[in-house]
Amino acid sequence: MAKAKSVPAKWIRGPVDRLAIAQGCYFDEDAGLDVIEFVEDFCRQCEGRWAGEPLKLLDWQKDFLMRLFGWKQADGLRRYRTAYLEVAKKNGKSTLVSALCLYLLLADGEGGPQVHINAFDRDQADIVYKAAAKMVQFSEDLSDRLQVIDSKKRIVDPDGGGVIRANSAEVPSKDGANASAIIFDELHRQKTREMWDIFKYAGAARDQPLKISITTAGEDESGVWHEQREKSEQVNAGTRKDITHLGVVYRALPTDNLDDEETWKKANPSLGITIKVEDFRTEYEDAKLNPSDLATFLRLRLNIITRGDQKFLGPGVWEACNAPPDYPCDDEPCWVGIDLSQITDLTAAAKIWGNSFDGWNAEVKFWLPEDNIVELEREHGQPYRMLAEQGWIELTPGNVVDYDWIRKALVADSRRCRFVAIGADPYQATDLLAKLEQHDGLPVKEVRQGFVSLSAPTKELLRFILSKKFRHGDNPILNWHAANAVAERDSVDNIKLSKKKSRLKIDGMAALVNAFVVALDPAEDGGDSVYNERGVLIL
Repeated sequence: MAKAKSVPAKWIRGPVDRLAIAQGCYFDEDAGLDVIEFVEDFCRQCEGRWAGEPLKLLDWQKDFLMRLFGWKQADGLRRYRTAYLEVAKKNGKSTLVSALCLYLLLADGEGGPQVHINAFDRDQADIVYKAAAKMVQFSEDLSDRLQVIDSKKRIVDPDGGGVIRANSAEVPSKDGANASAIIFDELHRQKTREMWDIFKYAGAARDQPLKISITTAGEDESGVWHEQREKSEQVNAGTRKDITHLGVVYRALPTDNLDDEETWKKANPSLGITIKVEDFRTEYEDAKLNPSDLATFLRLRLNIITRGDQKFLGPGVWEACNAPPDYPCDDEPCWVGIDLSQITDLTAAAKIWGNSFDGWNAEVKFWLPEDNIVELEREHGQPYRMLAEQGWIELTPGNVVDYDWIRKALVADSRRCRFVAIGADPYQATDLLAKLEQHDGLPVKEVRQGFVSLSAPTKELLRFILSKKFRHGDNPILNWHAANAVAERDSVDNIKLSKKKSRLKIDGMAALVNAFVVALDPAEDGGDSVYNERGVLIL
């Protein structure tokens, strides 16, 4: 019987590696070094101040490549068929994978290689593809051999009959692909399994197909990305005996000390090298100022799942702004936001006045149908009858909100203040807005409730709260709504308050955001937005 080849101890990372050795696998250091040599000899940095300079791999990147390509089966083919790499943003994973795509196209020894770069949308698919295309552009050796076809998002090797293709889930089926290598970039953004499943057997006709997934953490513990994370950690722990899967997960744990640099390094192997510790600390300290930003930071920079349900305001932030308005709104220009409830529930109208330099004053009024008060007190857990006696809320007659009552209150207030614009979601307020405009002559504006409409005003409200240049007068109902408010984010960092995720009432805060919407836009009747000269400052 042939003697098993020895494996250096540094490449044996766990029980599954020992299982692989028992099955005849061995480690070929020269094979791993060949990949590193190719990358550093032919690939270039593709952006930033080092654009065009030779790509010098970091230790963690070399380690990943050595393990991926150094381990062999007994027959000399690659041991690994799948690989999962989870590392925080800004650590250079996309650059690494772009260079790897070029190696798989030119030097992997595959006949007619097909390397597929897969992503959720075209923009994401472009990131790895464009980095690889720039590496070709910056290298005389690569550009002499390869053709970059941007119109088709392809890099072609005419001599070897190979191609790199960029695909997105937005484009219909990729059935029939004979892939030698498959790259899934930012796997957490794949919202369904469709694309993953389409490529499940795309390399079945190849001798050593390779599927690599790279990602940061997703928003919750679901989807293909989390399945691959769990698989990786089970393999690494030895509870799942799959010798063909390489899982490399750089992440901090929710129980770690988040103020400790060692915690940061767990998710950021490039920290202190390409990521400055001082810059990272500044980003962390800024993120701690409000829970929504902190949730994003934890997920993208530490790979800690945050489930997307973080509070809009941190402890003590709102309370620091509970001073009464600096001056009354009498004869002052002001902007009004309305949040209309279902007809049996709470309605709010927020009025703001001031300026972007001295800060903003706010007054929020609330209405409830009087006949429902006992049920609503029990449902909301609030002493509405006592608050009505104290003047914090007004009870309207009957068992439904009387919108004419609210309309008359707004008209009366407009005689004391100069309403520049009134904004509300047209879904609930079409009739009220029409009467205010057509019968009462007040300037109104429809406020759509999507990310695009609400993100900038929500961030502007948050900016003034954090800078303590916002005075809300310590209204106990509004205080409760501020404590309940939860913000959600989309994939491009737009934010808005979410009634669904907040669970408890946030109507007063929603009305405040609507007021900021109309304050940021040119007002009706030829008036100018208070932001026209300064512009909007976005967090």
